[in-house]
Amino acid sequence: MRFPDAQVTTIDIMRHGEPVGGRMLRGSTDHPLSETGWQQVTNAVMRHTVAGRPPYDAIVCSPLLRCHEFALWLGEEFELPVQVENNLAELHLGRWEGKTHAQVFAEEGTEQMSAFWYNPTQAAPPEGETLAELDARVSDVWRRLLANPPGKHVLVVAHLFVCNALLRQVLAQPLNNGLVMDLPYAAMSRLRHERHALGETTFVEWIGR
Repeated sequence: MRFPDAQVTTIDIMRHGEPVGGRMLRGSTDHPLSETGWQQVTNAVMRHTVAGRPPYDAIVCSPLLRCHEFALWLGEEFELPVQVENNLAELHLGRWEGKTHAQVFAEEGTEQMSAFWYNPTQAAPPEGETLAELDARVSDVWRRLLANPPGKHVLVVAHLFVCNALLRQVLAQPLNNGLVMDLPYAAMSRLRHERHALGETTFVEWIGR
C-alpha cells in the first residue's frame, strides 16, 4: 500500500492455457483447453495459494471455453463467484480465424499479417475487429471492474490481445503498441488499485510471470 488508509483491490490477469489444436490465429474460434493447457493454468493459480486455497474473492472471465471452463471449475472447487464478461472475448480475426500463420501466408501472402504486427491500428485482420474496437470494449470492462470490484482480490482469465488491452489501461501506452506483450500461456500479471484521499492510483506489481 502506497497511500495511508487506502482501499486496495488486487487484480490478477491471467492468459488462458494451451487450447486444443495448438498454436494458431484462434481469435473468437471457441476451442477448449488441452490437457497441457489445464495443467498450465492450474499450476499458475496454485503457485499463489495460501493454506491450500487461491487468494481470490471472485473470478471474472471471457465467455470463450478456453477461459470459461477453467474459471467455472476453479469457482466450484473453491466456492468463488464467477462473473462472465462477454467483452473480454478475444479479438475477432476475420478471415484469419482458426488458421495457422503458415496457412495465412500461403493464402494471402505475408504483407497484411506483417502490417498488423507492425502497426495494428492501421492494419486490422481482413473482415475482423479493429484494435480500437477491442480496446473500447475492454476499457469498459476495466472501468466497471474498478468502480465495482467483486472482491478485494480478483482473478481475470482472458486472452493474449485482451490481456494486452487490460494492461494498456494502466500503462497508457499508445494503441499502436497495444500488442507488444507476447505473454505465454498461463502468464499472470498483478495490478494493485488504491482508492485514497487524493483519488485513485493503479500500480503494476509484476507482468507475465
